[in-house]
Amino acid sequence: MTCDEIREQIHDAYDDDRAGGLSEPIRAHLAACGGCREFTDELDALSFALRALPRTPLPADALDAVWRETVGARPARVTAAVGFRRLAAAAAFVSALSATTLYFLFAPVRPPEPSMVELARASAQADVVFGYTARALAATRTAAADRVLASKVSPAVRVASGSHPSRRK
Repeated sequence: MTCDEIREQIHDAYDDDRAGGLSEPIRAHLAACGGCREFTDELDALSFALRALPRTPLPADALDAVWRETVGARPARVTAAVGFRRLAAAAAFVSALSATTLYFLFAPVRPPEPSMVELARASAQADVVFGYTARALAATRTAAADRVLASKVSPAVRVASGSHPSRRK
């Protein structure tokens, strides 16, 4: 074992309050290595000095602050993930807001709806156009009947068709 591994195991033993419970291979290393032995002596002195300090209770506010800053604090990885999510949500919101604004700025403007007066005028004009169209169709039908009678039907039949209802005026 290296000195670093030995010192790590010594730290673990002191953290568990088992300084007296070092294993035999570690004790053998401490007997042979002055650096590790000095390290162990310093840890013993530090532990003794800390135990000799008076035990004064911490105020509740201090304990709450320590709790918030240590145990209650989120790990940095979680905080970074939450920060990224907030940034992504803000970017999505800004994008949606920008797209909506651009749509309303550059969208084609719908023409205004016609008023009642304009609708009445258009209806009257349509009635006039339909009236002229009906007269033109009637005139076309009469002219076509006259041409067919003149070119295809014998003169005897034409005289008899003078009383044809389409020829009456």
